[in-house]
Amino acid sequence: MENLAPSLILLWDIKRSLERGQSISVGMKSFLSRKKENVFMDQVERWWHSQMNADSQFDKRQLSLTRKYLLEILEQGLKGQAILENLKSYESELILSCEEEIQTHIAKLPLILLIPLMGMIFPALMLLLIGPLMKALQF
Repeated sequence: MENLAPSLILLWDIKRSLERGQSISVGMKSFLSRKKENVFMDQVERWWHSQMNADSQFDKRQLSLTRKYLLEILEQGLKGQAILENLKSYESELILSCEEEIQTHIAKLPLILLIPLMGMIFPALMLLLIGPLMKALQF
């Protein structure tokens, strides 16, 4: 459940640096300095290196549409266009997307929580029920 929305964290880091009057590079360095806990952070790092080095390429086809769009906004910013307003409007869309992801994860939780119940609690209860019966059959 951790890092449910790494793209939202990237957006916030970039937006925060732009609001402070800093560049996109400062926001990217802030994002990339975080502990790499998911695949998206590695993908962003490879994308960033491809933006800084003209000879390397990054294939965006492996990204989801929301993440691909965020990187396209950032590419526009690297070309010199103003992107702060785009980031602010896209932030609300990303938050809605994250809320949907959370709701789908919450919907799966009852099934996930049944695993410990069936694996540990149910056998213990069966021992409590069958134990006295087995003892009674021995006499």
